[in-house]
Amino acid sequence: MADWRLEVLGGARLLGLAEPLELQRRVAAVLAWLALEGPTPKYRLAGMLWPGSGEDTARNNMRQLLRRLRVSIGADLVLGGDVVCLSERVVTDAVELEAHVFAGRHAQALALAGSLLGTLDFDDCPDFEAWLLQAREQLEALRRRAASAEADAHEQRGDLAKALQFAERLLGLDPLSEEAYRRLMRLHYLAGDRMAALGLFERCERMLREEYDATPHPDTLALARDVERGQVRPLVVERPGRSLPLSVLRPPVLVGRAREWAQMEEAWAARQLMLLQAEPGVGKSRLALDFAASKGRYTVFAARPGDAEVPYALLVRNVRQCFAERPALQRGLEPWIRRELARIMPECAEPGEVLPPLRDEGDRVRHLDALSEVLRRITEGLDSFVTDDLQFADAASLEVGGYAYGRFHQTGDFPVIIDCCRLGELSPEVSTLIKRLEQARLAMFLTLEPLSPEFVGEMLGSLSLPGAASLAGELTRYTGGNPLFITETLKHLMESGSLERGWPERLPPPGRVRQLIQQRLERLSSQALQLAQVAALARMEFTLELAGEVLEVSPLSFAEPLRELEAAQILRGERFTHDLVLEAVRGSIPSALRALLHRRLAQQLERRQANPAIIAQHWLEGSETRRAVPFLLSAARLDEAHLRRAEAATHYARAASILEAIGELEEASRLKARIPSG
Repeated sequence: MADWRLEVLGGARLLGLAEPLELQRRVAAVLAWLALEGPTPKYRLAGMLWPGSGEDTARNNMRQLLRRLRVSIGADLVLGGDVVCLSERVVTDAVELEAHVFAGRHAQALALAGSLLGTLDFDDCPDFEAWLLQAREQLEALRRRAASAEADAHEQRGDLAKALQFAERLLGLDPLSEEAYRRLMRLHYLAGDRMAALGLFERCERMLREEYDATPHPDTLALARDVERGQVRPLVVERPGRSLPLSVLRPPVLVGRAREWAQMEEAWAARQLMLLQAEPGVGKSRLALDFAASKGRYTVFAARPGDAEVPYALLVRNVRQCFAERPALQRGLEPWIRRELARIMPECAEPGEVLPPLRDEGDRVRHLDALSEVLRRITEGLDSFVTDDLQFADAASLEVGGYAYGRFHQTGDFPVIIDCCRLGELSPEVSTLIKRLEQARLAMFLTLEPLSPEFVGEMLGSLSLPGAASLAGELTRYTGGNPLFITETLKHLMESGSLERGWPERLPPPGRVRQLIQQRLERLSSQALQLAQVAALARMEFTLELAGEVLEVSPLSFAEPLRELEAAQILRGERFTHDLVLEAVRGSIPSALRALLHRRLAQQLERRQANPAIIAQHWLEGSETRRAVPFLLSAARLDEAHLRRAEAATHYARAASILEAIGELEEASRLKARIPSG
């Protein structure tokens, strides 16, 4: 039960003593950060709050701050050693606001007013100030979502007076939103106040002229005409308001890549492995897939965030998919290959079959022989093999791929490999290997650059969007020529009704594509956003059935939210349209709710007997470190059974560190002694 209440909205004070305690600004900063962000290394907080001091001075200042807080209130509210967290005895109003919105208690969320940390000034702590500004905007976005949802709900129930109150609140929260003006105009008219509706139109017209030097959107003009004629209809909720054209998701023409295509032709003729590198969104996947399609039959193994934590995740997922599509492949496996495959795919084992662990290097080579043969058969008859988002791939799958390439490439029994990776995010081991192949003229590195203004114009011309082609110069300057940033900016302009009016004055700073995606997320219904957030945290384990268990609803209820997410180009099936979209969705989840969802995912994945490394990670991210320990140990034993000693050592070390932190020193010492060497 909570003994203390931390109020950080509109100020910073602690309730629980005889009199409220007004908090000094750095104390307030520490408590607010821990409430919203969760467990954090103490050195990180110290560095943010004393940026001009040396490391030792900053850490000493942090120790003194926590000691003074403990002495002043007679209790430990900040727990831990090197990693600190807020005591469970503390409830925080900002966290309550997040929880209310997530649970659909919108009126209660809106009752919690005030800016995060009020007027406290942190201009001498630039990193903390940057976080504070972002956190304030996230809370304001939640309030806007709550006000919009309440206005919709009351209008649907016919309570126009209440709907007007919340629509007024929404306009106050977002005074430059033309959509908020339209909502309020319609409600005033439906409530019988035609003059108020027309007065709002004049205010909106003036705001657009003064802020943007623009005229109202055609939808606003049409609404004003309907108000004058008495033809306004009640709200019919349908999300999203407009479905984005597929041309924005995938531009119909690949532009600006003639030079790179020619280099790939040379590599193809020499049967070299190709590694396409680029910053996120520049178009490496599109180039790889278009090129592969031009050469004949191909397959794609797409790595996903989270794969790196689970040995063989990339390989197993794609082998299962191939077996499901071509069952004869699985039925045709020789017994020795089937047995080795059963080590990583238990469904391949015979009933009651128990496989001994790998004992030595000979066993390990036999295991790799079997897995590489499975990979060869899956890709037999294909011209190329694309591995997308290589930076997310697990080391075990990459080892099998490298082994298969070395074993079969020279004989021509393996397709040409085209790998795609974010620039600078390859592991040192894989980067070194590919560089050796390049030196031996067996591989080619290709780095993609953003599009030039000429090619941005060509791309825009291919989209067939009214008004888009005229924005080539502004879009190039704003996005740096990054194709994904261009399409995300276009989506924002379309959904905000700005595309036909020309370039707007108010947009997030250049390069902040996540903010544009975040604004698109704000337009989603609560159910759609919750589904996307569970998908972002579940990552490769995500299914609609799992989401239903986590959110405690029937998976059948996701039909409309899923349609909404696909129309908004957030999801395609059960996958995100781009990993930057996934990252934006994950960033939209308040910290306290993120921890709760991780705990629920851990519970459900336990029940499903999922990979122990995945379960452990969810318990860790859910701030239940002790509950992660048995799964870390299970993951270590699995690694040992596959002679993956380095991975096993990592899991044992993490478990020992957790036990040490909570005082279970004897068990921690025993685990350290079990850490494999070499």
